Amino acid sequence: MKNLSALPMRDLEIFGIVKDGNFTIPEKEVHALKNGKMTDIVELKDLKGKEIQIDKLPARLSIVRGEDGNPSLRIDPVYIEANPHPDLSESERNQLVKKELANLKKSYVDKDGNIQSQVVEFDHQTKQFLSYNPRDIKAPHQVNGEELSPQQKKKYKEGETVTLEDGTEFQLSPSSPKGIRSNNKGLVLSVMLDGGLSYLLITGIEKILGKKSREEKAYTEGYLQAVKEVEKQVERRISRNPKDKDAVRDLNNIKEEYSKISADTNLSKEVRDDFNINKIKRLNSIDTDEGRNPKRRNGEQENDQERDI
Repeated sequence: MKNLSALPMRDLEIFGIVKDGNFTIPEKEVHALKNGKMTDIVELKDLKGKEIQIDKLPARLSIVRGEDGNPSLRIDPVYIEANPHPDLSESERNQLVKKELANLKKSYVDKDGNIQSQVVEFDHQTKQFLSYNPRDIKAPHQVNGEELSPQQKKKYKEGETVTLEDGTEFQLSPSSPKGIRSNNKGLVLSVMLDGGLSYLLITGIEKILGKKSREEKAYTEGYLQAVKEVEKQVERRISRNPKDKDAVRDLNNIKEEYSKISADTNLSKEVRDDFNINKIKRLNSIDTDEGRNPKRRNGEQENDQERDI
């Protein structure tokens, strides 16, 4: 997870991503940028510089920390062939390109002579190698309601597969559309913010690369309970600000997940009935403790903002 509090609007305007105060790329790609993820491939047009003019440039976009510590726009163009990486051998390069490995942890010496670590993976959309420093990653506090141990958090940051007690597996993958891979299509990640928990529902997750993993099809008890927590959080956000477009979008995602869960005949009738989509309310009822005091419940994060993980 990368915490980026603002978008570099000047950069976005220079490259035509924002014009006259409006974004020129799809809303879901804007959402990806706001949450520190890479976009899918977008087309930048009419790029002009002192010595260059490009009519069209397909690329993936992301927001990174610049040398001054402020958010900066990163543009990863689409290449025809896989580009090289100075720290990879030919064998390592081929293993990543052929999806035999999801990533590789490598060491390098920085400009100050210090030994640093980087995790390298191959982005099959742009055909280039991406790398990140594990120290720049913040691991989730919980996944599907299960608290991660220090060792599990370390593995997550370093791109290794983390396994929960219920068999759920997941792995950080910055180049993946959701920023994470798993043997389940859905995960609920929780992060600690100012002493409270903030929940994020991620669905449509791609499979783990580089290892044969048993694909889980059943909804685990931890995941089902965590989905309920996400729903409560989003409804509190809407109760405070009915015009919160992000919260309304998140509630629609939750409704889709409720529909899938309630239609799964592998689950008991009691569970399926509990996820009847008609039970979701757009606003919390004033007849409940949450409705009377939606700002805080069980020590959870008051702002309840969705964060990238």
